[in-house]
Amino acid sequence: MQCWKCGAELKNMLLLFSRNEEFGKCRADLHACLGREYYDSAFSDSCREDRADFTLDKDKAKFCDSFTVHIQACRHKDNAPARKARVALAEKFGEDLPADNVDSIQAAQTEADRALVELERLVGERE
Repeated sequence: MQCWKCGAELKNMLLLFSRNEEFGKCRADLHACLGREYYDSAFSDSCREDRADFTLDKDKAKFCDSFTVHIQACRHKDNAPARKARVALAEKFGEDLPADNVDSIQAAQTEADRALVELERLVGERE
């Protein structure tokens, strides 16, 4: 099993996560929509479960009777289509391509997440 947020392997975890279960390395809520088997961004509420309640924060812990862990839950978002569309629009209107703020923010967050994981690896996992 892997964490839906950082992709690290979940070791010594009970398979039935409690609602408040948190992964120690990246502090991700494990009982969240992004870590469940039925999560699918192609569906209207990003969930293939018909009876699931609407959830705005997909990365936060929630009550879900049908929660099943997705073994390979880590999904890396591909921003290439959005980047390509911005380039095409900038060329069409003769504008300079603006700095990619969305990608730079995501990269900074990802870098911060990596730094936190590395720091906790060096210092030791907190119990």
